[in-house]
Amino acid sequence: MTTPASSASGRKRTTRTDVARLAGVSTATVSYVLNGDANRVSPETARRVLDAAEKLDYRPSIIARALKTGKTGMLGIVVPDITNPYFGELVEQLERGATEYGHSLVVNLSHGLADIERTRVEELSDRNVDAIFLSPAQNDAELGALTRQGKHIVILDHTSPIGDMKCVSTDFYQASYDIAAHLLGHGRRRAAMLFGDEAALSDQRVMGWTQAHRDLGLPAGPVYQSDFTREGAYQITVNLLTRPAQERPDAIFAASDLEALGALRAIHEAGLRVPEDIALISFDGTAETLYTWPQLTTMQQDTMQIARCAIDAALRPDTTPDVQLVPAKLIIRRSCGCR
Repeated sequence: MTTPASSASGRKRTTRTDVARLAGVSTATVSYVLNGDANRVSPETARRVLDAAEKLDYRPSIIARALKTGKTGMLGIVVPDITNPYFGELVEQLERGATEYGHSLVVNLSHGLADIERTRVEELSDRNVDAIFLSPAQNDAELGALTRQGKHIVILDHTSPIGDMKCVSTDFYQASYDIAAHLLGHGRRRAAMLFGDEAALSDQRVMGWTQAHRDLGLPAGPVYQSDFTREGAYQITVNLLTRPAQERPDAIFAASDLEALGALRAIHEAGLRVPEDIALISFDGTAETLYTWPQLTTMQQDTMQIARCAIDAALRPDTTPDVQLVPAKLIIRRSCGCR
């Protein structure tokens, strides 16, 4: 039978008492050294403690640390889809940032479903993670309920404040405005936007797209729901390209790299050329855009800066604003018509 201090394999887990015994010091001295307060002991003593901890393969108990400090050293994140290259790159940057602060990152998926997302948030809360990053499937009212439950959550990809939660996002409005202006600057007058969710007028990406047209005295290009997927964008584009030449779009803004890939396939299959017949710009700027033909002009989200802002909001909330908007950068390649 294993004791509470034993591992699953039956081997007794090393404690601070074991380290203190081998180093010939008190357990308080071990605590000073291992908690980063080694200036309270001599360098020689600190070295003996560290050597003893290494020889015994000492690993501090997360539970014990949490009881003492109120912190577990764990952060959680819930994203809709880890196969989306944008979320993959964002999670990687968050994991790197968490490591710099001595934290680990626990990754969960919601599959874009609000019920699953709520369950994952509860599970992470039950594990007493120090903060949760959430790219939400829930609406604002549902998210507001989380703040009333006292959960420490940082909302990603959301540009307006929600309750007491911090929000970190790309500046979607400006990014979409700049994309529309760029396409219109090429003389395109039948531009269409492929957007993942229902194209609510309040979405910042749709608002930026619409305002850029208005500022040039043009009717806003239509917005089509394509579910942030290759398949959705492919099918929408196939349908658009069955129209007579004078009615089909001469430019497409795909609101994600995945949607751009689907649209690009449909354009090629229709025997049309990018950018000569249809200009194409994607949003996200992941590595996928480097390996298409032609290479995609893309509005690149700064995942490194988003992660830094999110980590600060999670671990140093008193020093960060409620909403942080990170600028995106238009990466010019060939698919928009630039040379």
